[in-house]
Amino acid sequence: MLVSVATAPNPGRINEDFAVASPETVVLLDGAGLPSSMNTGCTHGVPWFVRTLGASIFKHATERPAALTECLADAIDSTARLHAGTCDLGNPMTPTSTVAITRARGDAFEWLVLADSTVVLSLPDGIDVISDHRVSAVTDRQRADMAKELEHLPESERRTALAYAQRQLMNSAAGYWVAATEAGAAEQSLTGEVSLSRVRAAAVLTDGAVRAVDDFGVMGWPDLMSRLETSGPRGVIDHTRELERSDPQRRRWPRSKCHDDATVVLMQREPEGLLGKQ
Repeated sequence: MLVSVATAPNPGRINEDFAVASPETVVLLDGAGLPSSMNTGCTHGVPWFVRTLGASIFKHATERPAALTECLADAIDSTARLHAGTCDLGNPMTPTSTVAITRARGDAFEWLVLADSTVVLSLPDGIDVISDHRVSAVTDRQRADMAKELEHLPESERRTALAYAQRQLMNSAAGYWVAATEAGAAEQSLTGEVSLSRVRAAAVLTDGAVRAVDDFGVMGWPDLMSRLETSGPRGVIDHTRELERSDPQRRRWPRSKCHDDATVVLMQREPEGLLGKQ
């Protein structure tokens, strides 16, 4: 498939997204940003974590015929072993990341989504969207439960309190699943496949790139895919930034950050109609 990629950080901050792609395989990670005052127990930081984990996932997914959940589990395990000797991996604030993978293999187009990134497929009978909203569901519930406690705190302290509360439910049946240090989280991913011949186009996006649909509600998924196919990943990110800048006080669209890291990978059928040539 023809692949195009665009990424942009939250302005003024380091990009904690990571993407790597070939015509057959895409791996996209969105590292969990935390208040700078928080001790993560890791000397490397979130950007190192997503780069290291993402590269390992890509290597496993492109070099082995194993299931995507197995590739992810092995990558989580090997990444944890890389810094277990220097970092406190038992710290609940240890770096974490969402994971989204697509892979064209044989006659199948496989996908995996763990935490709040999204895969969108353009098929002959419409648009299919795979999103994992377990993280945001937990955060929304905790924000409501803690409303009185958070009401009079400065914004930075509210974010810290919510982050600590959220991490208490990380990688548990009562909460949500994310890539961190436990390989078993991979088995909790959303997975599936469709016939490769049915895929007109596919997109993999971090949550910062789907705000127009998920958070702002100003377009639907077919509209987003149409914009992607006409203006490309950069056009979608630029449109997202325009919307964010139109609401700098976050009154129209309440959100924890005015901007977020945003990354989009678009895969399109090749002009001659061949997909994922092996």
